[in-house]
Amino acid sequence: MLWLAVVLPALSLQLAERALAPAGLGPIAIVEGPPQRPLVIHCNDAARGQGAVPGMKLAAAQALVRDLIAVERHPGRERDALAELAAWAYQFSGEIVMQPDGVLLETGASERLFGGRSRLSRAVRDGLQALGYRATFGYAVTPRAARVVALARTRRLPCPHLFEASRLEGALAPLPFTLLGWDDAALDTLHALGLATIGDLLALPRASFARRFGRERLDDLDRLLARRADPLPLYTPPERFAATIELPADVTDTAQLMFPAQRLLASLEGFLRGRGAGATQLRFTVLHSPRRARASPPTGIELALAAPERDAQRLAALLAERLTRVTLPEPAIALALDVDRLQPFAAMNGSLLPQPAEPGIDWLKLAETLHARLGSERVFQLQAVDDHRPERAWRAVPLSIDSRGDRTVPLPPSPRPLLLLPSPQPLPMRNDQPLYRDPLTLVTGPERIECGWWDFGSPAAKAVHRDYFVARNGRGQLLWVFRELAAPRGWFLHGLFA
Repeated sequence: MLWLAVVLPALSLQLAERALAPAGLGPIAIVEGPPQRPLVIHCNDAARGQGAVPGMKLAAAQALVRDLIAVERHPGRERDALAELAAWAYQFSGEIVMQPDGVLLETGASERLFGGRSRLSRAVRDGLQALGYRATFGYAVTPRAARVVALARTRRLPCPHLFEASRLEGALAPLPFTLLGWDDAALDTLHALGLATIGDLLALPRASFARRFGRERLDDLDRLLARRADPLPLYTPPERFAATIELPADVTDTAQLMFPAQRLLASLEGFLRGRGAGATQLRFTVLHSPRRARASPPTGIELALAAPERDAQRLAALLAERLTRVTLPEPAIALALDVDRLQPFAAMNGSLLPQPAEPGIDWLKLAETLHARLGSERVFQLQAVDDHRPERAWRAVPLSIDSRGDRTVPLPPSPRPLLLLPSPQPLPMRNDQPLYRDPLTLVTGPERIECGWWDFGSPAAKAVHRDYFVARNGRGQLLWVFRELAAPRGWFLHGLFA
């Protein structure tokens, strides 16, 4: 087994920065502490360049830095972000472990699938960049060692990736034991004894170390060096996708929502890839500030697709069309994305030879684009209805995967014309023969349709008693006609064949 540790340093600052494009980033500080005296715990380069540093009081930082954006730290949001990241990482590994500032992935079983370790690492790194994260990686044959390697690299300490168990002790011994994440009391005691590195701990007698510092810490060192099994609780992805990006500054233009929306869509794509699924219904929610005199309800933005999709670029293009019809009643402070239902996704098969485009795929994309731009009230598709009456065998419904139905409507036994008239037209008669510009010759038929007696309470849907024929006139036109069996009888034209 081989573990990849992904550590996100200063996660709270990264969460604030990922909501805005780099060109729009100003000085940002993450603050924590009592409301009367909050302290700066993280700040970006723009704030540092003007004199702000971690540990400074917020009032002092605001005096030094003009236009400083102060964002309060919310540990709950960090936990939610890590859960979202774990769901995204599920596309790379079936064994994910959440950590306080990142995730652990078992990648030994996935390397061949992604074409080798370097390609897998590049895919993870590029994906994290698309999500707006900066991460440090650490590879090792144990999860504890992988995390220590990643933390050492975060502090710019020299430490190689450890792909062999025999190299663990020698490579980890020079590192400070503070990377183990033990509680402050134990670390202070160890420092008071003149110890500084993991190698110093390993040199102590095991029995004495266990009596002084507890058996659990000795077991932790054994798990670090692969001397003891390290069973960890594995992450299980949820059945639905839900993610939110908090905006560090108010957004008034819908076009500015595209950047955080692309972050959310990239996260959704990874989630869907890990589940082998696609989505046909996406719900964006724009949250507005509750501190205004008159609170505004959230603004909902729906995306409906005709076929399951998970490509973030395609979904972003549809959202951009949809946002042209959205007006924000109040400035936005957060953007959320929810997908409640996952649909099976069938990826296109690869081939050594070029394959022709799937029939109708361009029309589907065009229909989805028009639906996003014009809305469901202006873009429809036809849906078959299980009814023998031709005028009631179809209906117009909004473009949606759900409107295609889960059951199969049986095909009629006889051919149907491409053009069906809105209502049957009476045909004139000559010598008991129907006419349509010329006398008609019956080619096939009759096909008897008698149904609808149960709709006696609906004036728009009445029972029919008809014999249908395919007829041809002297000009070669093929027509769909019927003879009415109920009073007042007669012949009618109902459709034309192309």
